[in-house]
Amino acid sequence: MPAPREAPATTDIADDRRHEQLRRVAHLYGNAVGIIDALRIQSWSEGGLTLAQLRLLWALRDEDGLPVGSLAELLGVNPSTITGHVDRLVKQGLVRREEDNIDRRIVRNFLTDDGRVVVTAVLQVAGSYMVNILRRLDDGQLDRLERSLTDLNAAAAEARRDQS
Repeated sequence: MPAPREAPATTDIADDRRHEQLRRVAHLYGNAVGIIDALRIQSWSEGGLTLAQLRLLWALRDEDGLPVGSLAELLGVNPSTITGHVDRLVKQGLVRREEDNIDRRIVRNFLTDDGRVVVTAVLQVAGSYMVNILRRLDDGQLDRLERSLTDLNAAAAEARRDQS
């Protein structure tokens, strides 16, 4: 007669369920992000920008005046890659370079007024599209989504602080 099997520990089952739920939620989030990605990419390409260039503009929108090294670190690429993108954005009039007031060896990158217009236009197109989708949710669904996204953004901010 075979030996009786041990039942899995309750915590193992709970961990497995949580892991599967995390995977489902991550997949759902990816699908949600994809809702406006195609629209953004179309908007960017119509403006003659690559995805990498727009990511750089986005980074400067969030923290204007970053030097190439900081941009490279933020975007996870080599500084030489960023330099090439910045060169093209400077030629397009979307970014300007300035020497640092304190340390002249540091060159800071800033969005120009035209750069801000481009970023704002992409945000407005995507924002209008999302509002049209969100209007289809009832008040309770919209409240739950707002709370969930607030929690997600707080968790992301905490994760960024932990990495620093």
